[in-house]
Amino acid sequence: MRTLKQSLLVLVMVLLFVATMASQRGRQEERPEPLDSIHHDTRARLEKERRDGEWKKLKEDADKLVQAANGLREMIEKSNKDTFSLSIIKKTEDVEKILKDIKRRAKDGF
Repeated sequence: MRTLKQSLLVLVMVLLFVATMASQRGRQEERPEPLDSIHHDTRARLEKERRDGEWKKLKEDADKLVQAANGLREMIEKSNKDTFSLSIIKKTEDVEKILKDIKRRAKDGF
């Protein structure tokens, strides 16, 4: 008899614990997320500003790429097959770095 009472007591305690956890989870879900407290127009404006900034940076990087590629072309035109220099290799690496950054930004979505 005593074991049955102890088992029932444990069962009641477990059920109370589960009910308490479920009610706490329900209260947590009712709380609005911080982003929900920001007005929709404000979020849209912030997103537009972020995208505009990303687009501007992408355009600036494209301009850098053009300048670096033109510099590389000039270096190659000034050299010949016998005087291929390390500066051309360095300039090629710079062009490649800028291009990879542009590609990454385009993939991530601006």
